[in-house]
Amino acid sequence: MKRQTADAILRPGATHWELWKFNGKGAPAMEENPDRRSLAQTQHLLVALPARDVLSVPIWISSEADPAEMAELELSSRHLLRRNAAPHALPLESKDGRSLVLAIATADDALAAPYFAPARQFDIAARLWDPGSADLLVWRELGELCFAFVRSGKCVFFSGSGEPTPGPAFCGAVSRTALRLKAEGVLDRMPVALRLIGAFTDDEKSALAGGLRVQIDHSAEIPPPRLPESAIDAAPPAAMAEATRRTTRKRLFAVGLAGGAVYLAAVALLAGSLAWQNLQLAGLRNAAAQDAPKAESARQDVAEWREFRQAFDPGTFALDQLAAVAQALPGEQVRLTQFSLDNGRLLVTGEAADVSQAYAFFERVKASPDLQDYDWTNRQPQLAGKSKVRFEMEGVRPDAQTENE
Repeated sequence: MKRQTADAILRPGATHWELWKFNGKGAPAMEENPDRRSLAQTQHLLVALPARDVLSVPIWISSEADPAEMAELELSSRHLLRRNAAPHALPLESKDGRSLVLAIATADDALAAPYFAPARQFDIAARLWDPGSADLLVWRELGELCFAFVRSGKCVFFSGSGEPTPGPAFCGAVSRTALRLKAEGVLDRMPVALRLIGAFTDDEKSALAGGLRVQIDHSAEIPPPRLPESAIDAAPPAAMAEATRRTTRKRLFAVGLAGGAVYLAAVALLAGSLAWQNLQLAGLRNAAAQDAPKAESARQDVAEWREFRQAFDPGTFALDQLAAVAQALPGEQVRLTQFSLDNGRLLVTGEAADVSQAYAFFERVKASPDLQDYDWTNRQPQLAGKSKVRFEMEGVRPDAQTENE
């Protein structure tokens, strides 16, 4: 388990919350009732939860078992796990194939919740006292007496008492708890040395010494908190939920940032492509504008050539083309019924005795040397009566004018 590090610790004091700041160069500075601004100025704030908000139950488990699972199971089986409480487990020591684990359950505290927002880590206030050679600690937290039992320098149990001053009720609760822990093997013996922390009167010390039968070492001056060697993040439920929300927001922000970067990259790529296309289009328009006079001159030359060609090219004479088509007739049983030549388009229709003669005519027309300038297409011959089929074919010259021309 890793060692804890913190530059500030928020701990419940005898009557108010205390903010202890560590600068590493001297004694820590303490501020009572810190405001949110002071808490926000810390880099790594550890919040020590008061005993009133934490339930502790020491248990022995197998060394091979999962401490967290066993802690939650033990608290649930004893019906000690309150609604919305967060279970945690703190391994303490291992001995003879068994492990001593402090099962704890943290609960929300409406009065303390405003202090928890800037917290980076949570621990238990009872674990931050230096026990010295004592096996029992007593102190005040926010006006309430608290106590903790120590085994081998580690806190193995802690609790609030609900009592403001030591008396028979408080001493009886401590004694009964010590007997139970000794019976369960958590304590090797009844406590003999008590460390009393904070402001207590002589009458209060006498009541504790007589009721608990222990030797008292009184530290009237409140010592600064001491970080335990082992770290535990005992966050209450509301703090855990807020941490989850912060993590989710960070992930969503990271996803949104990545998505935004991809979007901006796509927009930049699209803009670059569009700019390149516009540049190419502008170049084509400039080239077209420069070639426009040449194109107009070429169109005029083509028009003049078409008019001039009709004066001497036999391929444009309808009678010559008709004669070439008539020479392609395969026999007397094939005759032409219509012939037209218009702007380079030659339309031929006719009749034949059967389909084979019609197709023979098609092939002869396409093979005629005088008609090679035409691109020929023909339709499937249709029956027009007994022993008669009607056919149609069309030839188009490369220079034929379209309807738009």
